[in-house]
Amino acid sequence: MKLRSKDEMESKFIFLLSYMLALFTADLPPGVIISLVASLEYLKEYSAIFKKLDILINGFKYKFSTAINILASKERILPLRDFLIRFSQALSHGDDMQAYLDREINMAISEYEANMMRKIDSMANFLSIYGTLSSSLIFLMVNLTLVSILFNMGTSSLELLSMSLVMIVLLMTLVVYMSYKPETYVIYKKREKYLTISLIMPVLILTILMHSFISILLLGSEFLALGIYFRSKERKLDILERHYVTFVTYFSRTYSIVNNLKEAFSSILRGDIGKMRPLVMSAYNRIEFGIKKSIVFELMGEESGSVLILMMNRVIANTIEYGGNIRHIGDILAKVGTSLLNIRAKREQNGRAFEASVYALQASSSAIGGTLISLLGIFEKIFSFDIISNIFTLGKVNISLISLLILFILIVISFANGIAITIAYGKSIYSGMYFIGILMIITVIAFHLSYIMTSGIFSSVFKGLPNVSPSSLANFQ
Repeated sequence: MKLRSKDEMESKFIFLLSYMLALFTADLPPGVIISLVASLEYLKEYSAIFKKLDILINGFKYKFSTAINILASKERILPLRDFLIRFSQALSHGDDMQAYLDREINMAISEYEANMMRKIDSMANFLSIYGTLSSSLIFLMVNLTLVSILFNMGTSSLELLSMSLVMIVLLMTLVVYMSYKPETYVIYKKREKYLTISLIMPVLILTILMHSFISILLLGSEFLALGIYFRSKERKLDILERHYVTFVTYFSRTYSIVNNLKEAFSSILRGDIGKMRPLVMSAYNRIEFGIKKSIVFELMGEESGSVLILMMNRVIANTIEYGGNIRHIGDILAKVGTSLLNIRAKREQNGRAFEASVYALQASSSAIGGTLISLLGIFEKIFSFDIISNIFTLGKVNISLISLLILFILIVISFANGIAITIAYGKSIYSGMYFIGILMIITVIAFHLSYIMTSGIFSSVFKGLPNVSPSSLANFQ
C-alpha cells in the first residue's frame, strides 16, 4: 500500500523502528541490520532505501554517515528522511542504540497519535459539509425539473444535469477517499473477494437492465447481507486484536524466563487469553511437529486475518530468531498496539455520528424525489383539461425518464455516502457494503412511500371537485 502523504507518519514506520530495535537488542552489527531491513518485502516503501544503503555500505564500503547523507538528501518521505539523519548521527557518536530507538519509537507514536487526532477532527468537519452537499444535489435536480416544465425546456437539460451531478458526487467522494483513506488492517482471502464479486455482478447487471424498484431493493439487500458478514468479521477481529495485545505482554515475559517457545506457549495456554486460544493452540501443535519458529508466527498472523497481529508477530519472530531482548520488545509492541487500537476506536466514534446524519439526509432526499414524480403526474392530469390548458400551459416531460434520472442519482449518492461512512469509520470497502445496502434500501422505501402517499393525498383532494368543461361554463353564463 502506498503512503497517503510523503509528510505523513504511518503505522508501518513504527513497526520498522520496532523491527530495528529488535535486531539491535540482539547485538547485531549495523551493517547486518541494514541488510536484514533491506530484505523486508512487507515494508517495501521503506526497505527500498535500505536496499540502496546496503549496496553503498556493504557493497561499495561507504561510511554510514556518507551513505545516509547521500540518500537522505534525495528521500521524499519526510519521517524516514529525518530518522535516517538522526540514525546516522547516533551511529557516528556511538550512542546506545537501544535507548536511542526507544526514544524514536516513543516520538513516532506521539507524532502518529497527534497527526491522527488532527485528521479525525478535520474529517468530522469535512464530512458534515460533504453530507449536506451530496444531499442538496437532489434538490437542485428538483428545481431544474420544475423550471424545465414551466419554460418547456425539454428533458435534454435534465439529462446533462444528471450526468453533471453524478460526476460531482464521484469527485467529492474521491477527494474524501484520497484525503482520509484508512490504513488496511484486515487480511481478506482471495476466495472471499472473488465470491463477493461473483455474487454482486449478476444482481448489478439485472438492476441495470431492469432499473425497477424490486431489482434495486434486491441489490441493496445483497449488499446488506454481504456487509453484515464482513462487518461481523471485523468486529471479531477487533476483539481478537485487543486480546492479542495482552497475549504479547504475557508471552514475552514468559519466554524471557523459560527461553523455550513450546514451554512458553504451554504456560500461556494455562491462563485466560480469550480469543487468542485457538491461534496459540495451533502454534503449539506446529512447534511439536518441528515447524520453524518464524513460520509458526507467520502462519499465526495470516490465520488471524489481522495486519496488526501479522506485523507484530514478524517482529517477535525475528527477536526470538536472532536472540534479542524479547521482554523489552514485547512491552514496546504492546504499547504500539494499544495506541493504534485506541486511535481506531476514536475514529469509530466520529463515524457513528456521521452515519446517523447521512441516513436522515438520504431518506429526506429520496422522499423529495418521490414527491416530485407524484406531483408531475398530478400536474399532467390537471393540465390535460382543455379549459385549463387554454389559460396556462406546462411543458411536456417524460415522467418515466425523470423518475429514472432521479432514482439513478439517488443510487449513486447511496454508493458515495456508503463509502464516506466507511472512511469515517476507518473500515474496509468490504465492510462498507453494509452501509451501502442500508442506504439503497432507505432510498427505495422512502422514494416509493412518498410517491404513494403524495398521490393518495392529492387524489383525495381532487376527488370531490366537480368536473370543469366548456359546456359547464357556458351553462353557468
